[in-house]
Formats: sequence, C-alpha cells, structure tokens
Amino acid sequence: MIEYFQSLLPYTTPQGGKLPYWLLFISIVSIFNSYQTYQSKDLQLTKRVYENESSPSQPSQPQVTHLSARTFGTWTLITSIVRFYGAYNVTNKAVYELVQFTYLVAGWHFFSEWLIYKTCKLGKGLAGPLIVASVSSIWMYLQKDFYLGSA
Repeated sequence: MIEYFQSLLPYTTPQGGKLPYWLLFISIVSIFNSYQTYQSKDLQLTKRVYENESSPSQPSQPQVTHLSARTFGTWTLITSIVRFYGAYNVTNKAVYELVQFTYLVAGWHFFSEWLIYKTCKLGKGLAGPLIVASVSSIWMYLQKDFYLGSA
C-alpha cells in the first residue's frame, strides 16, 4: 500500500529536493480552497483574508461578494493546476517559470490588497497566503539552478 502512494508522488531529482512535494501539497490545498468559494453560503473563509470588509473609498460596499469569491476561486483553481503540473515537471524550464509567476502574481495581489487597496489587514486570514507566496517565490528563485541546471 505504501508503495502505491509513493508512486503517486512527483519525481524530484537524483540529488533529492523537496520542492516538488511542496508544489503538490500547495496545489491540493488550493483546490480545496477553490472548492469552498463555490460552496460557502456565508463566505467566511474568503472574508478572513479580506478582513477590512469595506474599502476606504466606499465604506458601505462590502468587498467580498459571492461573485468575487467565485472569481477568486476560479483564479485559485487555475494556479492550482499550474502548480500541480509544476510538481510533476519541476525540471522543465517553461513550467518551472510559469509556477514561479503564479506565486509572484499571488504575492503581488495579497501585498497590494493589504498595503495599497487596504481591503486586507494582517491577521490569520492574510498571513497564510502571504507566507506561502513569499516562501515559495524565494524557494523557487534560490533553487532554480538545482532543478534546471545552470544555463
């Protein structure tokens, strides 16, 4: 049974490396996150990320609606698919760089919503996405030569 589950794990490199496992893990977690944006009637998980519920320019308008949650869920699902492919193709330069861009865009989104648009505040809901985007971006930048070889 253990061999079966091990066969489902992504290939890494002959020298080892944990990045493919991380990419697979984040991809799976993100799929569940995406799913909840379509199922949740009260949008509590999405609202935890965007805790500053109204924007400074429109204090009475909520930022998290069912439409915005589903749009966010769709975006999350697309990035999950790219990261899933990245987990299994970590030595492919084009795929590796696409995965890197998903984390950079996610990081930009969350940092700008927090620091520029003020729809988020630093708390439990925002900390997770910021940490994942930051750690993953830095990890992929530092390990690029390890997985792709120096070109």
